[in-house]
Amino acid sequence: MTFEHKIVVGLDDIKAVTFECNQCHTRVTMSPENIRVPHNCHQCDSIWVYGDPSNYQAVTMPQLNFVNAIGQIRKQLEKNGGGAFRILLEFDESEG
Repeated sequence: MTFEHKIVVGLDDIKAVTFECNQCHTRVTMSPENIRVPHNCHQCDSIWVYGDPSNYQAVTMPQLNFVNAIGQIRKQLEKNGGGAFRILLEFDESEG
């Protein structure tokens, strides 16, 4: 017999978003309401963001951008390790 254990969370369940440097493993944690990706690691100065991210404009609804981004990030992880930092999501484990 096989048992599966799944955890399902909604976006409103996310308590914090953490960015972890792939070079030195320093972490920066932010509230989802005030999230911004730092331009570089504050510990080792590894560059995380190239160019000016304020020039980015969503061309469709944010939910579609989010779903597409998940797929593209996972492909990048498979291809080359995912870039300069990891994204970690923190949530409270609830007792159903």
